[in-house]
Amino acid sequence: MTRNRIFSIVAALMLPVLALAQGIDPKSDVQGKVLDSKGEPLAGVVVSDSYTSVVTDAQGHYSFKRNPAAAYVWVSIPAECKVPLRQGHPCFYIKLDDKRTSYDFEFERLPKPEKEFNIFFIGDPQSQNTHHVDRMRTEGIADMKAYSKKQKGSCYAITLGDIGYTEGGRNTNYLFPMIREEMAASKTGMPVFQTVGNHDFEFAKGDLDEFNPTVSVRRDRMFEAVFGPIDYSWNRGDLHIVSINDVMFDNLDKANKYYCGITDEQLEWLRGDLALVPKDKMVILCLHIPISTKSIAGMKTEQTKHQLQNLFDATDLMAQFKNARVFSGHTHTNFKRTLANGVNEFTVGAMSGCWWWSRNCADGSPNGYLVCHVKGADIPDHIYKGLGFSDKFQSRIYRGDAVYGGKYEEFRLQHGHDVLLINVFNYDKTWKVQVYENGKLMADDLKPMKATGEFEPTSDGGKDWWAIGYNVGVVGRGHINGSTRNNYCEKCYHMFRYKMTDPDAKVKVVVIDDAGRKFVQTRILESASVEQAPYSDAEPPAYKTSQIW
Repeated sequence: MTRNRIFSIVAALMLPVLALAQGIDPKSDVQGKVLDSKGEPLAGVVVSDSYTSVVTDAQGHYSFKRNPAAAYVWVSIPAECKVPLRQGHPCFYIKLDDKRTSYDFEFERLPKPEKEFNIFFIGDPQSQNTHHVDRMRTEGIADMKAYSKKQKGSCYAITLGDIGYTEGGRNTNYLFPMIREEMAASKTGMPVFQTVGNHDFEFAKGDLDEFNPTVSVRRDRMFEAVFGPIDYSWNRGDLHIVSINDVMFDNLDKANKYYCGITDEQLEWLRGDLALVPKDKMVILCLHIPISTKSIAGMKTEQTKHQLQNLFDATDLMAQFKNARVFSGHTHTNFKRTLANGVNEFTVGAMSGCWWWSRNCADGSPNGYLVCHVKGADIPDHIYKGLGFSDKFQSRIYRGDAVYGGKYEEFRLQHGHDVLLINVFNYDKTWKVQVYENGKLMADDLKPMKATGEFEPTSDGGKDWWAIGYNVGVVGRGHINGSTRNNYCEKCYHMFRYKMTDPDAKVKVVVIDDAGRKFVQTRILESASVEQAPYSDAEPPAYKTSQIW
């Protein structure tokens, strides 16, 4: 062993001793500097351990008392700096070490302010096995990279939870490193930030200890080991982005016993984080379980009510900003709602669709992702991009008496031959849906049908029975082997009904979005079963099955 090597080891061993001599306890004190790539200090930058947030001083220095449950110290990436990458992934955090006294960060400044860019929101990639990871790579990631090249400005991506598919005794955490590799910026065309979902936790029993003081914290560790902090924030242009875990569990060994909410500690961290953001900025909150689908009255215990109220309080904090949005996943469907405080929530369809059994979600949206164009402190336009489809493909038209399905089950629509059902995947209340018959405008602004929960077609039901026909009737999901039927027969919040004056007329549906873009659909899916119906003029693939299912 060389003399220098011996000296380095001794110096490392002496650091905690020297720190204590200076009044610094590595187990409770966190300090360091945030500099740019030229060694100049970055002042006013937020540094946090997901419990306490502080800002750097004029010399770029920060310090705070570490929370005993904290696993990382991280920097809320400054808007004026590039997103630092390590192995193709955002690198803005350092794992806390009981023997380390200082944590320094370095960022490269952008050549000019970034006022216009794009964010890709990925709902539920949810891979259960290597076949799913392969489909995510070849269908999802490849599509994202190709589409990113067509965008004006830089691109960034955020998952909305359920990266894996752990459930009960089935742990798929071993797939996380594979998924992480596939989501590297070189493959996606952009940095990908992560949000945790209910299927991303380790469900093995284990003891609580100093490092894992609560059930929620212990569940975080496996995900954090691969993807980094779970509750964190970062900045681009005039936008402040927060990812937070809103999946709460009562115990360590029951995967299906979860509910929507955040802890008191999370709410206080978010309060401290947002207090450091100027009110003229736009704020985005990324989480897994949609807020708009929940109510305090629906919670069973005082704890679940309290933690859901915490989440509502979090959106009240967001409502103080110039513009605020919530983005969620979980349902594998697309819909948009406005919370009581005026904050809009976008729930994004799944990249995995119906768990990689087909190419569509249960509401008829194709497997895909949402792309938001950010300009200043606003999102002037957004689009849902179906995997393998043009971004102009935004709707399907169904005949009101069509029969859809296959060998397992068939579904006959009950609306009549003179009725058209129109599914507009990414519908927003600011959009218009028009219908032309033989070139004449007959309906200028259709309104969506009420979402219904039936499991068989009815005369007023608005589900997408074409998609259900494939998932249930052709593949057999929700029909055999005890699968949950509701997962494959979800409500559709963007189905429209139009009664034709001439059932034989040539039809054109025009969807006009909030940016004035027009999307035209003329093809009507009539009596041919889903089994023969093409996807982008190609037969649906023969999907592999897995013994795990």
